[in-house]
Amino acid sequence: MAARLAIGTDARERLRRLAVIFAVELRMKIVLELYMREMSATQFYEQFGGGTPTRINQNFKSLAKKGWLRLVHSEGPGGHRHGAVEHFYRATELPFMDAESWTLLPYSVRVTSSWNMLRQIAPRLRGDLEVSSKEDRPKRELSCTAFLLDEEGWRRAIAAVGAEFVGLFEEQEDARRRSRLSGEELIRADVFLIAFQSPSGGSRSAAGDFLLECPREPLVRFPERIAPILGDDVRLEIVSALNQQEISVTQFHREFGGTSKPGISRRFKGLEGGAWVAKSAERTGGIRRGATEQFYRATKPVIHSHEPWADSPGALTGSETWKTFERLCDAIKEAMMSGSFDARGDRCFAWSLIRLDRQGWESIIAGIESLHQLIFEEQQLAKLRMAKSGEKPITMTVGLAAFEAMKDSIKAP
Repeated sequence: MAARLAIGTDARERLRRLAVIFAVELRMKIVLELYMREMSATQFYEQFGGGTPTRINQNFKSLAKKGWLRLVHSEGPGGHRHGAVEHFYRATELPFMDAESWTLLPYSVRVTSSWNMLRQIAPRLRGDLEVSSKEDRPKRELSCTAFLLDEEGWRRAIAAVGAEFVGLFEEQEDARRRSRLSGEELIRADVFLIAFQSPSGGSRSAAGDFLLECPREPLVRFPERIAPILGDDVRLEIVSALNQQEISVTQFHREFGGTSKPGISRRFKGLEGGAWVAKSAERTGGIRRGATEQFYRATKPVIHSHEPWADSPGALTGSETWKTFERLCDAIKEAMMSGSFDARGDRCFAWSLIRLDRQGWESIIAGIESLHQLIFEEQQLAKLRMAKSGEKPITMTVGLAAFEAMKDSIKAP
């Protein structure tokens, strides 16, 4: 998510805090679940798995130490814990990336992050579409709409998408309070919001033209690959520099400093191991007096087509639902390949898992419909402004959907 939202810490500090979450993939699941309601480490393990009870407990403690979880209350001794005290926690905030933090990331990191998000979200979205076509489940059908906006219209529209994202979790909190009084069981809902710039007239962004295609598919999971960049200023500066020019360890140390040359060399090797940078050339001579010097560039992902939208499940073949899904995935892929998807720091890409009662669900559906109508009205206003100013339109592609979450989507990594 990169909508413009207010946060309590500055952008760089937020990246450091997010590094704590991304360092272990399990932690994202813990924080998301505990933002919905309080849980103990034992309850989490019993419901979601995630390895061993010891592993779960260790990560609970680490997240509490770093301020991601807060202790709500303790129970015991006695009961099924055989005399042990059970500690219950709630998450203090959501682990999302706001626009200010997102724009601090080098372009290569943003585009790689977006591609990995698509590869995670598309199967979930496909699964929700397939299940909802077979069962009578609450849903707001997936939509994919391209709007033509000017800069003012873009700012208003993306602010409205951001407000809708915030509203999801406010509605969840309201539903939780209502359920305490009514006893109504809350359902788990998946809500999908995306708004990005599509290429116009076959245009391409030059932002990624200077990057090297990632030479291999990294074995390390993406959250654990990105955590060192989020948490370390020197690594972030190295990748930022390699987005602008090819550079060697010696040259970086001379021009940027930041730490010892051996420390910089270790970071270059770590970034190469994580497929964030790749060797570009070797050069001899210059100030090195004949020595061979290795130069590097930042990488971009290889965007390929063998993905969840490449073939349709039987139940959806030829349906308008599947055609919409294909159109949206193709639009995202085209924008990523052209460079327009992450050319702006304020694009939105969010998949939210929340718990709602019936009133909350109806409110969310109404909010999504209102959001779609608002952006349509912004398009009409932008058309009038552009007729006077001559400003060229920006194509904003918007995808919106909400479904009751699949049961198999809740297992912990």
